[in-house]
Amino acid sequence: MAFKLGDVIIDRLQFGYGATQTKALYALTQLTNATIDITADSTDIKDKDGNLIYRKYTGKNGEITATNAFMNLSVIEAISATGAEIASDSNAIVMPIFKIVKAGETLDITDAVDDSFIVNALSANGSLGKAYTKGSAVSATEFKVDTETDHKLTPPTDPEETQYLIKFKKNVKSGAKITISGDKYPKAHELYFKALAADKCDVNSFRACIVHIPSFIPSPEVSLALQGGDSQTMDYKGSILTNACATAQDMVEIYFIDEEEEV
Repeated sequence: MAFKLGDVIIDRLQFGYGATQTKALYALTQLTNATIDITADSTDIKDKDGNLIYRKYTGKNGEITATNAFMNLSVIEAISATGAEIASDSNAIVMPIFKIVKAGETLDITDAVDDSFIVNALSANGSLGKAYTKGSAVSATEFKVDTETDHKLTPPTDPEETQYLIKFKKNVKSGAKITISGDKYPKAHELYFKALAADKCDVNSFRACIVHIPSFIPSPEVSLALQGGDSQTMDYKGSILTNACATAQDMVEIYFIDEEEEV
């Protein structure tokens, strides 16, 4: 039986997927929502009494907004347009490190950058206290750094302090660095959304609904929610582009695959 167009129920949004023609860029598997808005410019023709006689549409615009439940580093890389640096054993990246060390304890400083240490007292109420200098031996006014044998930092023995905030640089061999630059902007790429849909007359089985945007340019605007709690969302938005050199000005393609999906 031939497939018939009709009502469908969108049960859930499974994921988003960004890619070039040859490379996958990111997958958004924690999307809580995604909206595609298509608008059009128009010119109204009215008679002498102001009655609308004709409306001429002259162009379409498309905007996409989505919300991911978590911060996604691959999306931030795509927005930054600089390419992430990936740290490895053969490509260590110098990164800033912050540690709180209690008095009487020591800090492991393996792979730390020499002479990058800044040590301050940290009070119980969170205020930053006095600064200390590096010495050949630990004392009430100096901390000791050993980068040759046991790779330890020993904080001062200041009798008035109970903990210290230590900032230094380290050659990190597992991690990533993403830079958002003031003169770099994201490039257009393909964007896909996959949703599960049900027929209103058969709500117990699901079909795949794939939405394809051939040319999507992300907005360089991003909000990074650096917070705990139950709100870890990241908004993702951008515009749909048309190809001025193509015969067909395709903006959005919607595929409904009439095969049952396992969920």
